[in-house]
Amino acid sequence: MSENPPDSSSSQKSFAEQLTDVASSIDVSNSLTVSLCRAIDDLLRTANQAVSSAAASVLVRDGDGGGLRFLTATSGLTDELLALRLPPGAGIAGLVFSTQQPMAVADVAQEGSFWSEADKRTGFKTVTLLATPLRAENELEGVLEFVNRPGEPPYPPFTPAEMDRAARFAEPIAQLVEAYEIAQLVESLFNFSIRSSLTTKSHAQRQEAEHEWLANNPSVGAHRDLLTIWLSLRDILKSGDAERKLCRELLESVERFAQSRTGSLGQFGF
Repeated sequence: MSENPPDSSSSQKSFAEQLTDVASSIDVSNSLTVSLCRAIDDLLRTANQAVSSAAASVLVRDGDGGGLRFLTATSGLTDELLALRLPPGAGIAGLVFSTQQPMAVADVAQEGSFWSEADKRTGFKTVTLLATPLRAENELEGVLEFVNRPGEPPYPPFTPAEMDRAARFAEPIAQLVEAYEIAQLVESLFNFSIRSSLTTKSHAQRQEAEHEWLANNPSVGAHRDLLTIWLSLRDILKSGDAERKLCRELLESVERFAQSRTGSLGQFGF
C-alpha cells in the first residue's frame, strides 16, 4: 500500500524563507580585491629587492584614529601579525605616519620610539629599519617598511639612495592600497545591496538600509564620504534623464570650482 504524499505546506519552505536562504548564500567577496592584493604583493617584492632589505611590509590605517595594522608582508603574514593593532603614533611606523616624513634607523635598539610588540608576537628580530609614508596624491594610506638586510647582522644602514628608491615605490603601492580598500567596501556594499533587494520590498527602504549600513560600518573609515556620494549619484542617475542631466551639470560646476582653487586638471569620468 503506497504512502500518502507529504503535505506540501509543511515540507516546503515559504517563499520568504527561500529568499532569506538565497540572500544569506550570496557572497561576491574577493571578486574585486584578489587581483589588487596580488598586485600589491608583486610590487612589494620588487621594492624589497630594489631596496636590498630582508623583508618589507605594508601597514595601513586602522580606522579613523591614526592607528595602523599590517596588510601584507614579503615574509608572509602570521595570525599574530594580522591581529596586531599599532596605537596612534606608536613605533617608528606610527611616527612616520603622523609626521608624513620618511625615517631610516641603523639600530632600533638605540631608537626610543621603536615599538617591539610585533617582534615579540612573531619572534622576528628587527635591527635596521627604513619606513616611508604611503601617500596617494594627497591621501595618506599607511606606511611602507623595509627591515634588516639579507644575511646575518651586523647590517649596514639604509642609504639615502635606497630611501629615494623606497619613496618611488611608495606612491604606486599607495594607489593600489587605496583601490584595494575601496574595492573591499564595494564588495561588502554589493553583498548587502543584493541581500537587501531580495528581502526588502520598498525601494525607499532599500535606499535607507544602504545609507544606514554605510553610516554604521566602522570599516568604511576615510572612504565614507566617497561611498556616500556614490550611493547618492547612483540613485539620482536612476531617476530619469532630467535628473541625470542636472546631476552632470552640477558636477561640472563643482569641477570648475575645484580647478579654480587648485589648478587641477582632473576630470570626472563620465
